[in-house]
Amino acid sequence: MRSREIARRYAEALYGLASEQASVDKIESAYQQLLADTAGVPEIGRFLAHPLVSRKRKNELIDKAFPGLPEYLRNLIRLLVRKGREEYLNLIYEEFVALRADEEGIIRVKVSTAQEVSTEDRGRLTDRLARALGRRVKLEERLDPDLLGGVRLEIDGTVIDATLQAKLGDLLAVLEG
Repeated sequence: MRSREIARRYAEALYGLASEQASVDKIESAYQQLLADTAGVPEIGRFLAHPLVSRKRKNELIDKAFPGLPEYLRNLIRLLVRKGREEYLNLIYEEFVALRADEEGIIRVKVSTAQEVSTEDRGRLTDRLARALGRRVKLEERLDPDLLGGVRLEIDGTVIDATLQAKLGDLLAVLEG
């Protein structure tokens, strides 16, 4: 069975449990934080994936390093450890997010800016995009210090580049043209 299919099954089970308990936001947020924390400390990922480290020690690490994990997410990790599928953590998250988007009619929009977006601007952007796309919008914000100003949006693989660099490039093309 292919990796994505396996990850999808785990994601479906996690999403189903989270939906029943009305805790999808909580699970997604905790899962995202778990992945960010483990990416920030690569030794954790190597420890979890190492075949010579016992299941017991892996579970102890998860319990000590992430005491606030929701029960369903902790149980998922324990199941992955028991099955030797720790390396699926990222892929399961991707599938969970995609499944949620499908089930709840959410479209994810990646937003890159030079500086943090204010709460007011974030709300306006979300509202405008929701009206234009006809779906609920979830912003995935990223600060890009290489941008001078403006915003770059990525929606389902389509990039809308309204950054200052893009506008200056267009102006330069017109002047040279």
